[in-house]
Amino acid sequence: MKLIIVEGILGSGKSSTARFISLQLERNNLPAELFHESAFPHPILLEEEIEHSDQWQAAYLSNWNRFLQKNSHKESVIVMEAVLFQSPILHLLHLDIDRTEILHFIEQLFAILSRFDCRLVYLYQEDPQTGINRMMTARGGEAWLEQTYKKFEHYPYYQNREPLGKELHLKLLHDYVQIARQAFAKCSLPAAAVDNTNWDWNQDYRTIMDFLGHAIYPDPNLSIEELTAFAGTFRNDERGLTIETKLRDDGLYIFEHYRLKPRDKNKFYLDNVSISLEFLFQGDSSPGEVLLYEKDLVGNRDDEGLRFVRMVTS
Repeated sequence: MKLIIVEGILGSGKSSTARFISLQLERNNLPAELFHESAFPHPILLEEEIEHSDQWQAAYLSNWNRFLQKNSHKESVIVMEAVLFQSPILHLLHLDIDRTEILHFIEQLFAILSRFDCRLVYLYQEDPQTGINRMMTARGGEAWLEQTYKKFEHYPYYQNREPLGKELHLKLLHDYVQIARQAFAKCSLPAAAVDNTNWDWNQDYRTIMDFLGHAIYPDPNLSIEELTAFAGTFRNDERGLTIETKLRDDGLYIFEHYRLKPRDKNKFYLDNVSISLEFLFQGDSSPGEVLLYEKDLVGNRDDEGLRFVRMVTS
């Protein structure tokens, strides 16, 4: 088993980078498995809420040990995001434990992973507010910040400080950045640090794939005329769910704001969540069905995927 972990400060593009790496491994004829944060079920991230830090750390380490033991003889490359820095640091920050203890816990994870063929890709910006602003813009700005603060305000980190409202959550995000930087400085794994302040993904992806030792194969290039066939409304009556794909000047979109990227002539993917789509043709010029697959907390929890049928408008 080979393992690639994508980490970084918030708003640095971890999810899309993990998807990119997974796709490129496949296109280099290497079997790959991708675990986004939203993957369901997730083998590492804890679903249950554990308030005592010692118990949480023990459960998290147990998940890692169980996963590594189960998959140690696999030939595939496993790609994960946010399981080495983001998840443990943020959770332990919420519990307001001593920062040296958080770093010690990350070093324990380094020690476990160092027994395997594990590489780390670390994304950062010199000014962390750059990434935080990008994340906030993508998620709803000040409204998202307020909502997130309200979600977590009962945790010790917020209860033990002067009540500054949503500004206190900004402080937590900056605290995360500092701890993540310190953790990376202690990293004992083969690692590449990529400053993506300029958001130049062509260059950044080349740097990452050079580090991993593999070539880059671009997505298929589908014209707007070709993409027209995939626009429409599709329905799963059993679940009572409807999805709509819309064509815009720069491509095909789903869920209003998420751009579908071509994986093949009739397959598309979202780069930041565990959702892929396969459009099914039955001799027609337009697909009559679409299969939504990859198990995801939001989109699909079935092993075989969810099948949607095109709705015909009168």
